[in-house]
Amino acid sequence: IIYGSQVMRSVTEEKINRIVEVLISTVRPFDLMMGKVIGVGLVGLTQIVIWMVLITVFSAIGMSIFGLSGMENVTPDLAGSMPEVGAAAESSKDEIMKVISEIAAINWLLILPLYLFYFLIGYFTYAALFAAIGSAVGDDIQEAQSLTMIATMPLMVAMYIGISAVTSPNSSLSVWSSILPFTAPVVMPVRLPADPPFWQIGLSIIVSIISVLILIWLAARIYRVGILMRGKKASFKELVKWIAYQ
Repeated sequence: IIYGSQVMRSVTEEKINRIVEVLISTVRPFDLMMGKVIGVGLVGLTQIVIWMVLITVFSAIGMSIFGLSGMENVTPDLAGSMPEVGAAAESSKDEIMKVISEIAAINWLLILPLYLFYFLIGYFTYAALFAAIGSAVGDDIQEAQSLTMIATMPLMVAMYIGISAVTSPNSSLSVWSSILPFTAPVVMPVRLPADPPFWQIGLSIIVSIISVLILIWLAARIYRVGILMRGKKASFKELVKWIAYQ
């Protein structure tokens, strides 16, 4: 939503300020739209990579502190003088070690590349929709808010299903939501630590790639017409007509 909204605001501002009329004279509408989508997407990807590096570093530090030295130096003294406190400290150490072992058992070599893949798939899916929405507004940037429901509603539904998938990763709702477009980029990363079958992951990847290509094509059809249209915002009926224009 954050990065897709940036794409939409950029498209809308250029359209209202009529800057796009100059740009279109030298650049194809599709190239202009994809330039915005890819540029903002690289910013988001950089932020995700930074998060992954920091999480890895802090996880390693946490394991070295809590897993190796933190409790070992404290528990024996407490156990000798204060049995109850010593038992509580030992129990706390066991819980920490259990969490660390479960985290270490996760197949990160599979999860991290797929997480980046689904971030990009999800971003391109919704950024293309936001770009099309930005091109469909009139002379008031506030008009875009009513059309953003097209993009935000599927994403909100996917987020709620993702919350459910944390506790029920193999339910029918979670499985099919991790395969279908719009919801797969959110739900499948939630299911990955539960080791879903490879056929589900493969089918989800294929469906996601095909759907994002179709959505980018549809968004480009709307963008090429709407970017030069002025006046009131377009209706849903007009958006369908723009897609069919030759």
